[in-house]
Amino acid sequence: MISRNSSQGATGIARRRLARGLSTALVACTTLLGACDGPHEQAGEKADAAAGVQQGPFESGPSESLGEAQDRVERDQRRAVDARADAAEAKADEVRESADQKADALEKEADAVRRSAKQTGEALDKQADQIRGKK
Repeated sequence: MISRNSSQGATGIARRRLARGLSTALVACTTLLGACDGPHEQAGEKADAAAGVQQGPFESGPSESLGEAQDRVERDQRRAVDARADAAEAKADEVRESADQKADALEKEADAVRRSAKQTGEALDKQADQIRGKK
């Protein structure tokens, strides 16, 4: 027997997984755009230009290189935070799914107890009727 809460839980899990997938796609798009200069790299490039550092089209000055490294560190930190958040969401989904399965099992057990109690009650009612001499 699937409870109403169980089916809603599955829908909620599916929605969270879809949102997580969209989030991952957004991160991928951001990563592709990450090939462009980040804010630290841009600031470093300006600092190098102000300091008169000569650089070619495929070379970076020291401040620009440092800025690029800072941009990578920040990007990696964001990715680590996202990964931890995704792991926490996945764990939450597992806990909810486990709870739904346990609740379904308890509902089945409760139904069996009710059926047994009904049968026992009917048998005792018949016994009481026999004691009173009723049919």
